[in-house]
Amino acid sequence: MRTRLALPVFGAGILSAVAYGPDALIDALRSGLQQSWIPFMAGATVVILMLLGLAYSSQVRAFPHERGDYGVVRDRLGQRFGMITGASLLVDYLFTVSISVAAIAEALIYLVPSWSGWAPAIAVTALGLMTLVNLRGIRDRGRVLLAVWHGFVLVLIVLVVVGWARYEGAPRVPLDSGSPETWSILMAFAGAVASGAVMATGIEHLAASGPYHAEPRGQRASRTLLIAVITGAAAFSAIAWLAWAYRLSGWADGPIFLQVSARVFGSGVGTWIVGIAAVAILYAAATSVFRRFSRLTGLLASDGVLPRQMAMRNDRLVQRGSVLIVAVLSVIIVVASRASVEQLVHMYIVGVFTAIVLSQRAMIEWTGARLKLATAPTQRWELQGRRALHFIAMITAGAVLLITAVFNFANGAWIAIVFIVVLVVLMHGIRKHYAAVRLDIALDKNTKAPTLPSATHGIVLVAQMHRPALHALAYAKAARHTTLKAVTVKVDRGASLALQKRWGEMNLGAPLVVLDSPYRDLVSPMLDYVKSLHRASPREAVFVYVPEYIVGRWWEQLLHNRNTARLRAQLLNVPNVVVSAVPWMLESARREGPMDEIIGADSEMP
Repeated sequence: MRTRLALPVFGAGILSAVAYGPDALIDALRSGLQQSWIPFMAGATVVILMLLGLAYSSQVRAFPHERGDYGVVRDRLGQRFGMITGASLLVDYLFTVSISVAAIAEALIYLVPSWSGWAPAIAVTALGLMTLVNLRGIRDRGRVLLAVWHGFVLVLIVLVVVGWARYEGAPRVPLDSGSPETWSILMAFAGAVASGAVMATGIEHLAASGPYHAEPRGQRASRTLLIAVITGAAAFSAIAWLAWAYRLSGWADGPIFLQVSARVFGSGVGTWIVGIAAVAILYAAATSVFRRFSRLTGLLASDGVLPRQMAMRNDRLVQRGSVLIVAVLSVIIVVASRASVEQLVHMYIVGVFTAIVLSQRAMIEWTGARLKLATAPTQRWELQGRRALHFIAMITAGAVLLITAVFNFANGAWIAIVFIVVLVVLMHGIRKHYAAVRLDIALDKNTKAPTLPSATHGIVLVAQMHRPALHALAYAKAARHTTLKAVTVKVDRGASLALQKRWGEMNLGAPLVVLDSPYRDLVSPMLDYVKSLHRASPREAVFVYVPEYIVGRWWEQLLHNRNTARLRAQLLNVPNVVVSAVPWMLESARREGPMDEIIGADSEMP
């Protein structure tokens, strides 16, 4: 795609931070009575953001692939640091969704004050809506994002122009009052640096946008990233300046973005338009995380540090599973924090800046390796400049991370750190397990072809006399086993007698064995019967055919196949026993047809 479409698709995250980034910075300065420093600290935040933008522009030109920070770190620093980066980004994605829906709730409460006290319910409702949308997919998603992104930028421009025009000079009332202690001032500035850096979240999504751009991918992705960063930096500095100019004091009176709108336009239609635009961009930023989460878990699974099935990203169940994981964990975070943006912002920065530090360290390694091979003076100068850029970006991001971890530790940063550590330990365990499995099943030079069983016995489970049972029997006959029997468990005496009578009348060519079940249990008698066959002839194989319903709706799966699933799980632990599920499509599955259009409609859109 071209830049004009890539900007709204990949740039929503960094632009949406304008809805809560100034709030975080101003609130940190207000805690130390340093509001007069708002323009200067906003300028410092913009410098950090632009520095990281230039560094990531260099990175995406060198690695225009979808693996982003994780791929760069894994390839240059090794799998161990790759796992730390992957875990950090997954945590960052969860907090992106959580803080976005919490900011949506705060914006709606500001517009409708009677909803005060319902922030968690509003946030969970918004999260439920975007979960449904991601489960079903949406057509023309790119055009919707195009309208949302450009609409928000247009609203910002109008707000800034009108706010500037109505500004009558610096107010005489000072922002600061009182004489804070030196430690309070230090905490205020440190908190402002850490909180303002929330504007850099979302930059990783832009760094992984290379494959979705037209050729030359690296150059186009770099240009998209820089435009998005410049737009976000300009919007952040403009809102921060307006908040300083109009003497706004932080979250106490609602989101700064909407407080500025109320001062500029009054509490009328203008503020509502700004609020709706903010809600739309926050929604777009949050909903894009679901795909990013699925893509990253797929890459991690491909490398054997998450369950292998998560690597099959085109599988409908895997896609839906990733969506539900994000939704459930985000709901837990939102409810636990009571949808407080002020609390969530302290947890938010740790993940993304951990990934930034490691990716810049990896880029230093890359430029160093290229320098050893470069001979042309111009090429060496360019590589030395890029290496210096990545070194400065790494030191800056490391300082922000350290300040956040130290000064915001008690405010919630420890939660993000714990999440990352737990994920890394889990990934190490999964990787170790897969390594042990590979060693266990590997062929060596002494491996020979396995001996064939001396005989095979077929068993067809018949719970009722219906077409699925006869279908399973036909499959068993086609296998031409040494012996073939149908087995039923007598749970109800009358039903069992009727089944035996009908079986004899139909003359199906296989004897029917009836097992007693005094406790009306299907699984245990069948399991004991198969085990008795194995004990009698350990070298012979037993094939068990189990009819299984194929349903068309997810909730129907809860109503069928429960006993057969238990039986199959138990039989798989018996040596020389093969369990075959014979499918029978119910009407709902036949009517549902092929896989729904979620993948076809949206697979090309990141």
